[in-house]
Amino acid sequence: MAPKRAKFYTYGHDTLCVETKEFIENAGVILDIRDIEKQPLTVDELAHLVGHIDITHFLNNLSESYTKYRIDKNLPPREKIIELMAQDHTLIRRPIVQTSRLVTVGCDKRKIAEMLQISANGSEPRGDASGLGNRKNRNHRETVASTGK
Repeated sequence: MAPKRAKFYTYGHDTLCVETKEFIENAGVILDIRDIEKQPLTVDELAHLVGHIDITHFLNNLSESYTKYRIDKNLPPREKIIELMAQDHTLIRRPIVQTSRLVTVGCDKRKIAEMLQISANGSEPRGDASGLGNRKNRNHRETVASTGK
């Protein structure tokens, strides 16, 4: 079986992001890492990454810029938020983990493990050899894949 791959977007040095990265890599997932402080995302890249997901999931409400741009008082239109995020990477909540069809934002190891189909302790999940699991789990994964939740 080919190793799993995912994109990992982060910026600067953050202990939680480092721990999350190690958690994923220890499970055997190969990460394509992009530090958006050094290699900023463009408006088009951000729009593609966010897709139809609620933009607030991607906003770092702990950022000083969140208050500076008054996002805490009045949420601007989606296009304006994406432009602001492209100009000021600190508005982007991190890390962002992306596979071909799914995206997870933040350091929630349980959600990341579910998305990447690894155990919560970072190892491969146990199950049948096909990797399909039982019908209930397969249907749940298909729902997660189609809704992004």
